[in-house]
Amino acid sequence: MPFGGADLHFHSIVSDGVETPAELVARAVAAGLSVAALTDHDAVHGIAAFEAAAAGTGLVAAGGAELSVSERGEDVHLLGLFVDPSEPALGARLAGIRTDRDRRGEAMVEKLATLGVELDLPALRAAVGEGAFGRPHVARALVAKGVVASSEEAFERFLGEGRPAFVPKARWSLAEAVEAVRRAGGLAVLAHPVWYSDVAGLLRQGRGLGLDGVEVWHPDNDGREEELLREAEALGLLVTAGSDFHTERDGGRTLGARRLGEAPWERLAAAGVARRREAGRAPLDLSPR
Repeated sequence: MPFGGADLHFHSIVSDGVETPAELVARAVAAGLSVAALTDHDAVHGIAAFEAAAAGTGLVAAGGAELSVSERGEDVHLLGLFVDPSEPALGARLAGIRTDRDRRGEAMVEKLATLGVELDLPALRAAVGEGAFGRPHVARALVAKGVVASSEEAFERFLGEGRPAFVPKARWSLAEAVEAVRRAGGLAVLAHPVWYSDVAGLLRQGRGLGLDGVEVWHPDNDGREEELLREAEALGLLVTAGSDFHTERDGGRTLGARRLGEAPWERLAAAGVARRREAGRAPLDLSPR
C-alpha cells in the first residue's frame, strides 16, 4: 500500500480540540494517512485512547505533547514527539500545568465579567471536561453566547496578549522543555517556527540544548518551507509536518492538511525508537495497529 503521509501535530478534547482521540483516529484513516501523532497542549493522557482506537485500522498511531515555552520574551511551542506518557517527572509537571490552566481560565472569566460579559464558569468547566482549560474554550463560549462572531474576533477583542481579558499562562523554559522531552524518551521539535521573530537564532539555541527537529510543513509556514529545510540541513535537524488541527470551525484546517513524506518519516521513526532506548523508557511501537 502506498505511504499516505504522516501528520504529527493535532489536538483532541484532552486539550483544546473538539473531537475525542477515537474520532481523530477515524479522521486520520478517512484522510488516507499512514501515520498520525496526537499532540495535545501540555497533556499526554489522551495518547492511550488514541492508540487503542487505532487497533485494526492499519494506522501507525503515536503521541506526544505540545509544550508551552517562554523564551526570548516570546511564547514558543515545543513538540515532544513519542514521549513515554508514563514517565513520572513529565506527568507531575503536566499535572501542575493543568491546575494552573484551570486557574487561568477562571481568571479570564472573571476579567470578562468586569467588562460586562458574563460567562457560566461551571458550564464552561463542564465543556472543558478532561481537557486543558485554555483561551480557545473561552473564545468558543463567547461565540456561543453571541458576544463575538468568531474565535478570531474573541482573541482580537478580549483574549489576545494586551487585550482586556488576557491572562498569561505557566510556561516551561526552552531548556527545561527539551530536557523533559528527552528524559521521557521523546524527540524535541520546534513547532510552527515562523511564529518566532528570529527563527534561525532560536533553532541554533535549541540545537545547543538538544533540540532534535523542526516542523517544516505547517499551514502557517506556507512559502517558507525551503528556507526551513535549509536551516534544518545546516543544523542537522530532523524535519516534521503537522496540520495543527483543532476544529474545522476554526480556520477550516483539516487533519492531514500537511504531511511528512516516507523517507523523512523513516528517519524520524528510527530516531524516536533510538531515543526511547537511550532514555531507558518502554520501547516505542511504531508498527501499524
